[in-house]
Formats: sequence, C-alpha cells, structure tokens
Amino acid sequence: MKIIVIVLLLLSSSIQAETILIKNARIFNGVDASLVAGHVLVKDGLIESISKKLPSVNATTTIIDAKNRVLTPGFIDIHSHLSTQAPFKYFTLDPTVAGAFTGIAAESYLMQGFTSVRDAGGTSPDIAKVINHGDLLGPRVFASGAYISQTSGHGDFRQSFEPNPILMSRSPYIGNKESILADGVPQVLTAVRENLKMGATQIKLMGGGGVSSEFDPIHTIQYTPAEIRAAVQAASDWGTYVMAHAYTSESVMRLIENGVKSIEHALLIDDKTAKLAAKNDVVISTQVFIFSPASTMLEGATEDMIRKNEQVKSGQINLIRLIKKYQLKTGFGTDMFAGEYKLLGEEFVARSKYWKPFEVLRQSTSESAEIIRMAGPLITIPKFGEIREGWVADLLLINGEPHEDITILKDLISAVGLVMKDGKVVANRLD
Repeated sequence: MKIIVIVLLLLSSSIQAETILIKNARIFNGVDASLVAGHVLVKDGLIESISKKLPSVNATTTIIDAKNRVLTPGFIDIHSHLSTQAPFKYFTLDPTVAGAFTGIAAESYLMQGFTSVRDAGGTSPDIAKVINHGDLLGPRVFASGAYISQTSGHGDFRQSFEPNPILMSRSPYIGNKESILADGVPQVLTAVRENLKMGATQIKLMGGGGVSSEFDPIHTIQYTPAEIRAAVQAASDWGTYVMAHAYTSESVMRLIENGVKSIEHALLIDDKTAKLAAKNDVVISTQVFIFSPASTMLEGATEDMIRKNEQVKSGQINLIRLIKKYQLKTGFGTDMFAGEYKLLGEEFVARSKYWKPFEVLRQSTSESAEIIRMAGPLITIPKFGEIREGWVADLLLINGEPHEDITILKDLISAVGLVMKDGKVVANRLD
C-alpha cells in the first residue's frame, strides 16, 4: 500500500510540475493600457517569469509559439448564474435537468475563455468543490450559495397558490434550493450563516423588485435596514461582504447605507445614489447585453416580466454615464440566464459602445478579480486576474487585436485560440 501511495504522489507531483513556455506574445497584463512583447514561463500552475529575452528551458518543457498573438489573463464574469442555465421552458422540470445544464454551461464558460466566475446566487458552492477537484470541467467558481430573499421578494419564486414554507414549518428553500426565504433578523442571520457553512465566498441578498420574478414590482424595496445590517454583520464576521440585487435609487440607497458593498444591476439609480456609492467605495455591477434589444433571454417569459424588463433597461445609458462620472468600479458581469451562456462574447460587443477596448479588457480581468477579492480570507487563491510573476497562470491567446477592436470577441470560440487555467492548457485551437 505504501508503494502505491508513493507512486501516486510522484505522479501527482510530475503533473503539477509541468513547465510551459509561451513565447513571442504581446502581453496585456490586465492593468496597463499597453502591450509588451515577451515570453511567459509557467511552472507548477504559476507564472514563473515574464521576460523580453527568450529563457532557457529543458527538453521536457512544452513550448507554445504565440506568433505575436495577444496574451491576456483569463476572463472573469462577476455576475454569473451557472445553475439557472436551462431554458425557461425547462424550469419546472426535475432538478436533474438544471444540474445537467449547469455542467454544460460550466464547460462552455471555460472553453470561451472565462477561467473564473463570481456566481451571483443560486449555484451551490459544491459545484466549486467538484470543479476544483477536477471532476467537472469549468471555471473557478466563487459561489454565493442560495439567494436570500424575503417573502414576496425577488427570490420568492413560488406560484401564487403555493404555501409559504416558513409558515408551514417546512424547509425555507425554494425550488432546487437556489433560493432561501428569510424574514426578520434571526432568519436572515441563519440564512447567511448557512450559506457560509456550505462554502459561499460572499452573500447575495435580494434587495428590490426583479424582472424574472412574477409577484414583486420593480419599485418594491426589499428587506428592512435591520435585516440588511444583520446580513452584513454575519458576512463581515467571516471576513466577507454582501452583494445585493436592486434597480431603484430607493432600494440601492437603503442597501448602501446599511453596509452592502456590491450592487447588482442598479439601472434606475440617480446622481445622488451614484455619488453615495462612490463615497462608500461600493461596486455597481451592471450588465449591458442582457438589457439590450439583442438579448433573447426572456423568450417564453410572461408579459409582466417583459414589461418590467423594458422598465429597467430604459435606465442603462444614464447608469453608464454615472459609472463614468463617479469612476465607479463595475467589473465585467453578464447575468447570462436561461440558456444564454453561449453568448458571453456579446457582452464585449455591447460594452464597446460605451468603453474603450482596453477599458473593457481591464474590466473583464483585473478589475473583476479585485471585486472578487473583497471576500478577503475566503479567497484562498487571491493572485489571479493579472499576468504577473508568482500569480496563477490563467492565460488566453487571442486571434486578432482586441485592444483595437473588442468586438472580435463576439465569437469567443473563434477569437480565443488558447485557454489555460491553473497552468494547464484546457483548449488549444491555435493554427
């Protein structure tokens, strides 16, 4: 038995110690608005060196010639929903259907160049564990666990005839355990702590009305100040933070004033609210493509959902103006939902109308990584999102010039020639 264990350890060590040289690349490090010609040596999952002079390597080193392609950090989506990628028509089917689409979506994210995602609710942290163990192909997942929602809130996905599980003394989880109902400070505390126990890296509250939920108008403000503070306190006790869904100034104001650090969507906020966000260093995580005419996400949705979607997307241009005016950190979030995971590249195209190519590249790499790192000690792999010596080797080689025309990333499978995650090549489509 001892011999077998030793052999397995040696095999594992040899796999981890694989050395790869990417030569002749033009490097975007994730931060600087310029490309630097050079070579990147990867060993044991980390970037060992970045050099202008071609380094000496041994015969066992795998050499990849970039042929002057652009090398970028792996892309990062800070508003994903891996577990809700089944099309609307399948939402009421057995949970195994949702699970099947979760696996398909996770692999698709990675093949399109997304090496990390912050899941914005609904996806179990167990998915992150399975991917980390190498038994499921997908990006590194920073999961929020179940949405935490008040009764009648954006996470209360019951039909009108279904009883309240809290009042019936049943499990407070909704559907496939993607949402948990919690009313009052004690229940909110329990819900937050339960998510953290399960492995969540940050907490997601539903703080206002939503599009995909049928019984809460957009104008509704969800959760009292005391309930929000309770969630923030429980999260901060673990060294992490609360992110919250909200659209309107009223709901966003309440969330910021009570300690929430990342607002998701926020399309209907005003100047005063944006200024408060800047003052408190709050992230305004917006998404562009899903609120554009090109999105087909709501195909099969109710008329009320479609009406609410029109209501919130009317604020998109003004929100982007406010993000720029107050230099708010926004990262790169897609909110792809109900089967749109194949269209991740559309977010790059949609953002090209408002930001320069280098700005979008920065949003989708280092800026998103900074936002994820707000979870502090719960982020066990903090050095990712940039091309720097000693950092995790999440790397992409791009066919074309994304720093000049970001729209070439519309079809990511064609645009991304090489995908490396944790120093391992998971896709090589180079000519």
